[in-house]
Amino acid sequence: MQLMALTKGKVERPIDFLRERFWRGYEFSSIGKANADVLFWLEESANRRVHGTHHRRVEERWQEEIAHLGPLPSSDYDTSLKVFRKVYRDCQISFNANRYVVPHRVVGKRVMLKVKNRLVRIYHDQDLLFTYEEPITKRNVVSDPRFYEELRRDKEQLRRKYGRSKGKATRGLLDGSLWIDVHHRPLAEYEQYAQGGLAWKS
Repeated sequence: MQLMALTKGKVERPIDFLRERFWRGYEFSSIGKANADVLFWLEESANRRVHGTHHRRVEERWQEEIAHLGPLPSSDYDTSLKVFRKVYRDCQISFNANRYVVPHRVVGKRVMLKVKNRLVRIYHDQDLLFTYEEPITKRNVVSDPRFYEELRRDKEQLRRKYGRSKGKATRGLLDGSLWIDVHHRPLAEYEQYAQGGLAWKS
C-alpha cells in the first residue's frame, strides 16, 4: 500500500499534463481529427521535451523501454456498454426503448447485454445467447423466429408427456400447479386441541 501511495501521483500526472498542455483550449471537431492532432503533438512536442525526473528526452527513454515490454493481449479490451436485464415471461428483455427476444430457457433469469457499434450481444453467464443489430428507431420487438419455435416445440412435448391422459400429479408439470391441496383449519380450533377440549381427529 505504501508503494502505491508513493507512485499514485506519477501514474496520474500524465493525464494532468495532457489536459493542460494539449486539451485545454483545443477546438474539438471529430474523433479522427483529435487523434491526428494529439499524435502530432506527441511527436513534435511532448516526446521531445526533457523530463523533469530523469532529465532526458522522453523519446530516448521510450526507445530503451521498448525491448522490455511484454506482448499485447491477444484481443482488444472490451469497451462495450454492459447492462443487466431480467428476462420477462414473454421471453423478452427491454433495452433503450426496444425489446429483444431470447431463448425461453432463461425466462426469469438475469442476462448481460454488451452493446457496441449498434450490436447487442446477449449473454447468460459466459454463454452468448444471440447477437442483434440495434434498430435505429424505437419501440421495436427484435426477434429470431427460432426462439418462439423452440418454445412451441417444448410446450408440445410437455403436453404429450404430462397432458390430460396422464396422472393428476404429473399434469401439474405442464401448468405449474403441483401444489398439495391442504385442508385449512382456523387457529382457534388448534388451540382447543392443545388445551384438551376436543378429541383429535385428522
